[in-house]
Amino acid sequence: MQEKTLKKVWYGSIVLYIGTLAFVAVLTPCIVPLIFKLCHWNVVYEIYILSNVFTYFASVWGGALDAYRLYGFDKALHFSSGWLITTAAVILYFTIKGDRKFQSKREFAIFLIFINAVNMAVAQLWEFYEYVMLIFFKNDCINHYTQGVHDSITDMLCATVAGIGLTVFLVLYYKNGRRSFFVNIYEKFYDRNVGK
Repeated sequence: MQEKTLKKVWYGSIVLYIGTLAFVAVLTPCIVPLIFKLCHWNVVYEIYILSNVFTYFASVWGGALDAYRLYGFDKALHFSSGWLITTAAVILYFTIKGDRKFQSKREFAIFLIFINAVNMAVAQLWEFYEYVMLIFFKNDCINHYTQGVHDSITDMLCATVAGIGLTVFLVLYYKNGRRSFFVNIYEKFYDRNVGK
């Protein structure tokens, strides 16, 4: 190939890279607002902000800037996702139930089991997705060739620990009335969309 052609191909690859990055960067922050729109839910800006912060680090830092090679970055994201998924599980539970009060200690225990089971299931499904990427597309996002199952297990463990952490906040709230930012999120969602 001539130099001019190679230069055009190089410029084209840059435009493709920037276009793809912009497309992904524009779409990922829209996922949660789209879900809210499709479900006809009223906006809870705390949820929107947490979603944007998470997708910013996962997509822009992790994907575009290759921050996954930084020690602990992947584990911090899996911990964050566990916290967010457990929060979503709390919202799901109260939406299905149609009430955010507990009639008994047994019902509260079922609630705690439910939110942690949902969190762990989502973490496992994500690792299944990464395994499918390895098997069918030869994309080793689970670090199979360098770490074996260690990466998958520690990713799920980070999400599980985060769910247990949020569970502690919830137990403290229902036991002592200690409010926190994360308790306020699901209460605001409930008040605006379920209990109105």
